[in-house]
Amino acid sequence: MIRQTEEVDADSYHKYISMLCGAIGTVNYMELRGAKQMKFKDLTFKSTAMPKGVQALLGFGDYELSIVKSDFSYGGASGLYEIAVFKDKGQVEMPGITEEGDTVKGFLSELEVEGIIKKMHLVSGADPKEV
Repeated sequence: MIRQTEEVDADSYHKYISMLCGAIGTVNYMELRGAKQMKFKDLTFKSTAMPKGVQALLGFGDYELSIVKSDFSYGGASGLYEIAVFKDKGQVEMPGITEEGDTVKGFLSELEVEGIIKKMHLVSGADPKEV
């Protein structure tokens, strides 16, 4: 624990603040320090030919988040979105985002996709960048 009378370097201070804030506080703290805040409305969706639909790709350091909606995606026929996380060109499980044993998550509203973007930001420690 850091006492008020102790001098600490910036890294130790930021780690201490992150620990105190918890997961949501950490994301908000990262955003306050200049991390990119991305909302669903900021996503750029591109048309896909096969299957016919739309896709947005976000990079988070070593990870990519694919957000799709098509007639064949989980929830796409109902206007909902499906996500998958990629690392090294392969789909991967992402604790807290996908379920154990699964690499995709479907039937997501715009607000739920926005929450996943924040979680990816927290887990990866990297700002989202469109790919």
